[in-house]
Amino acid sequence: MNTGSAKRRPSITWRLVVGLSVFTGILWLGAAAIALSVLNAELTETFDQLLEQSAYRLLPLALHDMRERDEIQETRIPELSLNDELSFSYVVRDPNGRIIISSQNAETYLIPANPPEGFFDVGDRRAMTLTDRRSGFAIVVMEASGHRQRTLAEAAGTLLWPLTALVPLIAAGIWFAVRLAMRPVGRLRAEIAERGERNLERISAEGHPRELAPIAEELASLFERLKAALDAERAFAATSAHELRTPIAGALAQAQQLASELKDPGSAHRVDAIVASLRRLSNMSEKLLQTARADAGFARTDAASDMLPVLKLLAREPLPRGNVVELQIEEGADLVLPVNKDAFGMAIANLLQNASNHGEKGAPVRVVAGPGKVVAVINQGAIVDQAILNKLGQRFVRGETEADGTGLGLSLVRTIMEQTGGRLELLSPANGMPNGFEARLIWE
Repeated sequence: MNTGSAKRRPSITWRLVVGLSVFTGILWLGAAAIALSVLNAELTETFDQLLEQSAYRLLPLALHDMRERDEIQETRIPELSLNDELSFSYVVRDPNGRIIISSQNAETYLIPANPPEGFFDVGDRRAMTLTDRRSGFAIVVMEASGHRQRTLAEAAGTLLWPLTALVPLIAAGIWFAVRLAMRPVGRLRAEIAERGERNLERISAEGHPRELAPIAEELASLFERLKAALDAERAFAATSAHELRTPIAGALAQAQQLASELKDPGSAHRVDAIVASLRRLSNMSEKLLQTARADAGFARTDAASDMLPVLKLLAREPLPRGNVVELQIEEGADLVLPVNKDAFGMAIANLLQNASNHGEKGAPVRVVAGPGKVVAVINQGAIVDQAILNKLGQRFVRGETEADGTGLGLSLVRTIMEQTGGRLELLSPANGMPNGFEARLIWE
């Protein structure tokens, strides 16, 4: 699997977090826009009422002030600010349109010569004209420049600024909720990842949400069918290999007897070829039987046992090409392992046979135990090319050699190591040697 490509693909969690956060932000902005629209209408109505009330209060005061004076003349009075929320200026006109009273901040040039009665706009300002019908005097009250806009902007800031702080909090909350909701998916993924050729146990649908339970049930059914098919295949391979052992052994014995009785050199040569073929077939049958046993998953045990006696026993067994096993036990060697002794013996025997078949004839085969949970089998011979070394351990893959072999020995060892939580390392040249081949069994 291409892990780099998988990392570049966005996860469902990321998509949900981003999508929900953006959607929540848009909803918030929409709600804020509606609130600002309503607020703008309410502010307009409120400010208009304040202008109207101010006009109704100020005009009688201005008329009363003029009645108490002997002559009417233009007067400028201090700027008025009835409260912190509303600042405005005003002018009072006589019936001829002449300004007779104005506030100090009044910008009279902005006021039209004949302003309309009631509310009207002067640029970005709101104004109102109120006329006394009996005297003909009129007052024009005008807000300060940009007052309404500033008030609306402050209100918008009050609504929108919290969004900048809340969006990260909302995203974090959504992320936490989505992660919590996606835990069953991760658990199901982990259960599927644990399954493989050697572990096809049923996945339980218990504890999964309603959306995932059908998937778990279908996967459980699929694994059951796969397990049944693999069990049938392994049983067939094991039965076939077992059934072939007896006739092959009988045929081999008969061929050897025939070879000893024949006097004709030409016929004896052909019989020898038949004997060699039968031996290869017998060896293949034995390897297939071992492979079927290994695939059944018998290698690992719950109780750990000391494998050193098994190793010592195998080191005393003769090898096919006259090679001698030299056993070296390092200080700190620890071969107490949760491994079936038959599986351990099978792995070591295959490595020893491989070292004898593909190493130098008659050269010693070194077996080094330790330090720690490590066993190394080392033989002398030509260096194996790295490209070939990388492929060894796959079924029916062999190196460039004339020696007999099935291509199943190292594959069998690798299978046993994977079942027991260890690993197989292949090195060429061997450690500390200019050539040779080294197979290392390592348990953590």
